[in-house]
Amino acid sequence: MNISVTDQNGQPLSSVLLVLLQDDKTISLERTTPSGIAILRQLAPGTYRVLLEKQGFYTATVAKAEIVAGQTLPVEVRLQPVREYREEIEVTAQPSPIDPEQNSNSQSITASDISTIPYPTTRDYRNVLPYIPGVVADSRGQIHVAGSSTQQIQDYLDGFEVSQPAGGALSIRLNPDSLRKIDLLSSRYSAQFGKGSGGLTDLEVQDGDNRFRANATDFIPTLQNVKGIHFNNWTPRGYLSGPIVKDKLWFDLSHESEKDLNIVKELPDGADTNPVWQTADLARARMNLTPGNVVTASALLNLFRSEHSGLTAFDPVSVSFNQRSTLYMLALKDQLTISKSTLLEFGAAYHRTNNSLFPLGNAPYVFTPNGRTGNYYLTDRNWSERTQGFLNLYPNPWNWHGTHQFSLGGQADRVIYYGDFTRGPFEFVDASNVLLRQVTFQNAPPFSLSTVESSAYAQDRWSAFQRLILEAGGRWDRDSLTQRDHFSPRLAATALLAKASETKLTAGVGIYFDRANLAIASQSVQGSRTDTFLSPLPRTILASFLVDPTRLAMPRFVNWSAGIERRLPGRFYLRLDYLSRHGTHGWAYERQPSGTFLLENNKQDRYDAAQITVRKDLKPGYPLLFSYTRSKARSNEVVDFSLDDFTTGTQLGGPLLWDAPNQITSWGSHPLFWKLKKFDLACSLLYHTGFPFSTVDEFGQLVSGPAAHRFPRFLTLNPAVERKFNFKGYRWAARIGLNNITNSQNPTVVDNTVGSSGFLTFFGQGHRTLNGRIRFLGRQ
Repeated sequence: MNISVTDQNGQPLSSVLLVLLQDDKTISLERTTPSGIAILRQLAPGTYRVLLEKQGFYTATVAKAEIVAGQTLPVEVRLQPVREYREEIEVTAQPSPIDPEQNSNSQSITASDISTIPYPTTRDYRNVLPYIPGVVADSRGQIHVAGSSTQQIQDYLDGFEVSQPAGGALSIRLNPDSLRKIDLLSSRYSAQFGKGSGGLTDLEVQDGDNRFRANATDFIPTLQNVKGIHFNNWTPRGYLSGPIVKDKLWFDLSHESEKDLNIVKELPDGADTNPVWQTADLARARMNLTPGNVVTASALLNLFRSEHSGLTAFDPVSVSFNQRSTLYMLALKDQLTISKSTLLEFGAAYHRTNNSLFPLGNAPYVFTPNGRTGNYYLTDRNWSERTQGFLNLYPNPWNWHGTHQFSLGGQADRVIYYGDFTRGPFEFVDASNVLLRQVTFQNAPPFSLSTVESSAYAQDRWSAFQRLILEAGGRWDRDSLTQRDHFSPRLAATALLAKASETKLTAGVGIYFDRANLAIASQSVQGSRTDTFLSPLPRTILASFLVDPTRLAMPRFVNWSAGIERRLPGRFYLRLDYLSRHGTHGWAYERQPSGTFLLENNKQDRYDAAQITVRKDLKPGYPLLFSYTRSKARSNEVVDFSLDDFTTGTQLGGPLLWDAPNQITSWGSHPLFWKLKKFDLACSLLYHTGFPFSTVDEFGQLVSGPAAHRFPRFLTLNPAVERKFNFKGYRWAARIGLNNITNSQNPTVVDNTVGSSGFLTFFGQGHRTLNGRIRFLGRQ
């Protein structure tokens, strides 16, 4: 029996799980190939029932699939994506979270989860990522997966890399309502993906179809009670999709904008606000050139403006700065089905970010034991771009001691980083305003760095027999900056031990390399710094940063992991995972006897974690998740020396700055009771150990590393109540909730200067916030 599975527009769907049943007994488990084909072999003649499951789509059933002796009967099935726009009943139970044919260590959040989870700043999808077990967000909002730095994570949108080209941060903004699903893979993923040892984030967006659909969210600003009642933010967003030519050409458009007013409680009235404005727009068009040839074109634009950025309890308005940034991306992808079961996909994209930072004056930037004064020291104009192209081929599966699904492909990227930095002087003074240290810069002219990244991979997925799947593959990477070749073998296996309880064992090991970080390497062409110490004995140190690319190799990690999943009584789903990431050849600047800093390959990072996750659908469409992670993230070199790092000293070992040994993640929803049964209660909880930090003396010299001190624990508990209702023939949803109901300060800033009157005093902007949300979900 051949089963062809497509989406609502006829696009082949890969990785759809097919459960073949006869007399309610599971006969076979199969998964569709990248071309959307599943071949069920060696079946006795008779009548079967087939369940088709894929996260983000409704479960489909072929009620009567007939097998006739000597015949191969084709079956075509279209899966419909889960959408919340149309009717309440569309928010239904998802398939079992245990996928018996998935090798990768994967966690997912669907569109329904994104709209249901009450998380702070819901206009930014990046803020829902910490609700995926094993993910933490640092004080700047950057995401860390499996103990990795943000730069070690690969970020994809529609198959294209979207990490910030020069430094690797996840910087793109999207309307959360435009997302169908977010997949986060931390280990055991295919050799198709490289240039990132920490894992990958895959953003899957909604597609238009033959029905016009629209939704809108947050037309009303929210309030905050900080030094009085003020508007907190206004974050209107909208989504529109539908056909241009029915059954042939579809579009989808999404927009979000944000206007914020951030208030620092410790600063005086009239000099305590940071207004922020930003927008994000995505446009896509999808066309079926032929039934087996689909072309997708997309364009993304992000704009960001912030006045008086950098305000904290230690940084008044005078030392703040104005920021501007623009990001845009153009992409074109073609997927071509050859001979009905071989898929060829290729694409090209251009991605550029422009950033600028301007201080408010030219006065020296002064560090005092109790904060900063003067004007910010840095004027920054930079841009980076990535031009990329890829090709993937998924041939027809073939048989040899089981079924083999082979895949191969390659990618080529050109990355350019341009910078123009001007730095002014700054000073360190003591409590009596006596000058202790003076820093001046020798600014360099504008510069540009570039590299070409080339890669190729081959992967074989072998279904040796029904309950065992082996994946073996390898990739080759080369970077023109270091002129070195790197090879990454990967191996993973999955065994389904018991169908009745869905007990599954998974394990894998692989080598993963990080990409060249041009932002780090550019320190060598941004100029130098002169540090003059006036006490206790006058001395002058020239700090310059040197990079010799021929001495560098790419950071290399050996990742191995194992997991077990099992369905417990009461349809509780238990998952246990263990992950170990041990890295060598990491990039870090090390101080030399001459006073210069040389970029070396001696950094060694280690991350070990055990995780337990329990999930259950309380009712269809109302999930509950609880996860606890115990982890340790360590490095022998934790100091990121740079021209803009004011601390002096030598490299130190200890916990990484995002190390959180204990982490609890939980969220869920359930209808209320009695006369309130039409209301849904949703709640989310994040808890983790406070992050470590270093201390310095009044000269800016390191006193202790991050092993000695930590921030207080982080806790946010966010309940909300929502009601869906009909009005004027349309579907609406209204929500009211409290973010951070415990009013935890969750500090992000600390006075880490030894000898300061406020030493080890913590500051944060965490406070209880009343939030409302109104969503227009479209026609009934």
